[in-house]
Amino acid sequence: MKQKHLLFLFFCIAFSVCNTLKAQTALAPGDIAVFNNQADTPDKFSFVTFVDLAAGTAIYFSDCGVVPSGTFDPGGCSEGAVKYTVPSGGLAKGTIVTWTSGATNFSNYSDPLITGSIALSTGGDQVLVFQDASNPGGSTFASANPKFIFIINNASTLFTGDDSASSTQTGLPTGLSDTGLPRTALGVGSGSGPSDEYDNTVYIGTYTFANVADAKKALTNPANYYGSDINPPGDAAYDSYVSAIPAKLTLSTLSALDMNLKNNVNIFPNPSNGKFTIQNSAKTLQSAKIYDANGRIVRKVNLNGTTRDIQINLAGKLSSGVYYLELQSEEGSILKKLIIK
Repeated sequence: MKQKHLLFLFFCIAFSVCNTLKAQTALAPGDIAVFNNQADTPDKFSFVTFVDLAAGTAIYFSDCGVVPSGTFDPGGCSEGAVKYTVPSGGLAKGTIVTWTSGATNFSNYSDPLITGSIALSTGGDQVLVFQDASNPGGSTFASANPKFIFIINNASTLFTGDDSASSTQTGLPTGLSDTGLPRTALGVGSGSGPSDEYDNTVYIGTYTFANVADAKKALTNPANYYGSDINPPGDAAYDSYVSAIPAKLTLSTLSALDMNLKNNVNIFPNPSNGKFTIQNSAKTLQSAKIYDANGRIVRKVNLNGTTRDIQINLAGKLSSGVYYLELQSEEGSILKKLIIK
């Protein structure tokens, strides 16, 4: 009887482990984006996931770059890495995670190819995201078989460097793209040279989007980034952008309160020449922000808690195109598409 119980327990454990392995998320390029890369003390970076992540999924972050062929330097990299393990319960798409020394669910990682400890360089550095291509739950030699997911490069706007020549440089990792939108290789340095660097860079656009596709385009657009060489705190603009990073993106799924707001506020006419009315059914509106298609704020209007219709005249101030109007009330916020003819 004891043997049967032990055998039963063995199969239960084996079955559970197998199910866990199956549930772990194998990422594709662009499923994650790093949008804050800070080399000045304290070292830190923030990333957002554009997909749901299952518990136990392992994701590696390294300031090792790649050589011109797109691979890790075959001679090795001593810049180190950290491994993020998705906690129990998983992470929902849109979740934002920040690493700094001692951050929860991160552990130092090294293997025969990547050694040392991660330390972002103020001479320009990158954060390269990868998984073990064969095991999304991680392994002891993930860099031998990497699937590159994303890279942010503070050392240059391009990916023409060589990690074997300089630890602050990088080429373009295999499978990633630094052109078009969304992109999976984001160059946000101060210039196009391989060492034209910023110490710190951060995304400066909205965190509210109609859908994931729009979020990807905005968060991977170099035009939406601010660079600084001043130790924080010290650069007020950089500090304010970092402090504005939320715990999660706001995507199109609306709460009951948001839906109530959506059903009671309209824009007319739309399309317009830039002069339009926010038709309001007695909702207390606090502010209106207008974003361009790349997620940059182009206008902000304080509505001062009004419950009436509001006329806004931006004729001649906005070029023709698609914009997004974010309205904030006491109940929540909504995002509406705004078309300027």
